[in-house]
Amino acid sequence: MKTNFLTFKLLYNSLSYLFSLKGQKLKCLNFKLSKNQLVIMLMVLLTISFSSCSGEDGKMGPEGPQGIAGEDGLDGEDGEDGEDGEDGINCWDLNGNGIGDITNDDSNEDINLDGVVDALDCQGADGVDGNANVQLFKYNLDVFFDYSQLDLNLKSYIEKPENYTYIFYIDHSTGLRYSIPGHIYNNKGYARIYTTPGGALRVNFYDLNDSNLIIPGGEYTHLIVVAIELSNTAKNSGNPISELKAAGVNTSDFDAVAAYFGLNQ
Repeated sequence: MKTNFLTFKLLYNSLSYLFSLKGQKLKCLNFKLSKNQLVIMLMVLLTISFSSCSGEDGKMGPEGPQGIAGEDGLDGEDGEDGEDGEDGINCWDLNGNGIGDITNDDSNEDINLDGVVDALDCQGADGVDGNANVQLFKYNLDVFFDYSQLDLNLKSYIEKPENYTYIFYIDHSTGLRYSIPGHIYNNKGYARIYTTPGGALRVNFYDLNDSNLIIPGGEYTHLIVVAIELSNTAKNSGNPISELKAAGVNTSDFDAVAAYFGLNQ
């Protein structure tokens, strides 16, 4: 910057001198300077001077803070509504022809045979009765040692035992399962079951001579109970066990009973 200042001062002194020579004839050059010639020389010298005064560009400054976000613009106009879709097929229209067909073959759409094809023909057939009124539970027999009689209580699982009828099975340590009352493992004896309306449950074991049979602890592992709740009709006259047999269910076969009622074993 100092060099530029000295240069400018030198030019200034030179111009002042030139203007002092206005109209004079330079002997060494043998010509006289006019006013226009002096002005041109002045402009050339000024251009050179200002060009030499410009320094190098400085470094870019740091980025300024982000400005405040502008306001949201106005919502655009709603688009035009789309075209309506095609009508669906009625639930009763099995062949999709839009007509209620009443025929005497498999194409008949009057399912309930009331002479009219409507929403009532869309109802399915009644499902199989559920097993909400049937319970499965078991007693652990490992806690008993050398017994001929077991005294248990149905109220451990059922609040009102008198409202149920029961099917019983007993598990042997070999994995076999026997229906009782009936013969037990190796046909060396049999078991009898007794219940009371108050919920008492007793199992007695007898040998083939009808004497008490002592069962060693651990020989039988569980007593299985299928409890079937009685309906009002069954309480008066019906017998659920007879109904099972009429349906072809062998009540001595636990797997058949469990499958019939949909019980988780």
